[in-house]
This record gives sequence, structure tokens and C-alpha cells, in this order.
Amino acid sequence: MKPTAIYSLALALALAVSSAFAETAVSDAQLQKFADAYRSIVTLSQEYAPKIKAAADAAAAEAINVEAQGKMLAAVKSAGLSKEEYQGIATQLREDPELLKKVNAILQKAAAPQQ
Repeated sequence: MKPTAIYSLALALALAVSSAFAETAVSDAQLQKFADAYRSIVTLSQEYAPKIKAAADAAAAEAINVEAQGKMLAAVKSAGLSKEEYQGIATQLREDPELLKKVNAILQKAAAPQQ
């Protein structure tokens, strides 16, 4: 499985959202939850990518993929969002550059070393 396919795991939760949710305003608290979930999903993607790549066959890779997706969904719920809310925010980020800037700022602030 190619690395681009692996990283699509992180985006798998961000697809197929209803247009009704996509038009909902996103609060700063929701953006923080999204950023928390996104960080967890990226970490899980990095953890599972080598496992999927090293799988003995397609069936084994699919089983690992299913496990990873389950953990990603759990990470979204643990961050305080539903799958639909996460997907809706991800959709809005693709359509709203200002919202994307806000999320990037949250992610950069969290990644900055504490002083």
C-alpha cells in the first residue's frame, strides 16, 4: 500500500458530510476539539502506516486498516466530537481559508515548545 493511501486514513473521517452541517458556524471550542482529534489521527496514521505496509497480504492490511479507523473514530469521540461534526469541520476547512488559518494556529501553538 502506498504512503499516500496510508495517510488517506486520516482524511477518511473527513469525507462525505451532509451539506446541512457544512453550513453551520464553527466555534473556537469546536476548532480546538477538531485540532485535538486531528493530532491524534495523524499520530495513529504514523503508527499504523508501517504496520499496513508490512502486512502479509491484502486481507491482513485491510484488518489493520479497520483497526486503525476504529481507533481514529475513538480519537474523534474522545476529543468531544461526533464523526459527523469532525467531517463537517474538515469540509469547512477546505472551503474557508480563514477557518483553516485558525486551525493551523491552534496546531502550531500546541506544537510550540513550552517555555
